Amino acid sequence: MLGKNLRGMLAPVKKSREPRNLERERVARVLKRCQKESDPHPLAHAVQAALGYLPPHALELLARQMGLDEESLRHKLEADSEILFEPDCARRLEICSGRTCARRGGARLIRQARQDLGIELFETTPESGLRVEPFRCFGQCARAPNIRLDGVIQGAMTEKRFGGLLGLLTRPRK
Repeated sequence: MLGKNLRGMLAPVKKSREPRNLERERVARVLKRCQKESDPHPLAHAVQAALGYLPPHALELLARQMGLDEESLRHKLEADSEILFEPDCARRLEICSGRTCARRGGARLIRQARQDLGIELFETTPESGLRVEPFRCFGQCARAPNIRLDGVIQGAMTEKRFGGLLGLLTRPRK
């Protein structure tokens, strides 16, 4: 138990705001470009062309734009065998591109991933099934630059450690 003096010195920690996902921003841009479209299928395909799949938040935005509820829209789109609701990947690597992470090496990590893996962002390597995505701020700026691999955030990532990680992730399985 903390003493009275120590308790008064500790300021309460604010809840961090929702992280800004670049995927979410890309969906909004695609939907804005296609505002006049009245059929949800071309919109869903446009989002999928930009991201490789139709994420849940895109379904929400798409439903709102079409004036439908999410459930009925999902039901309509599930009939289309070309629409993917999950990314087609074995592993998901997100690299923070927020201001602090980018300045402390996150931008270099993104370039390194694109170069070493030979793919662009929001794409998946064919041989290892590794998908690389930028993510704007995990809310862990003190540990910048940060990456998130399969939902686990790892901070203080250096180019050397990141190169080793990419090597492990893309190593052929026996």
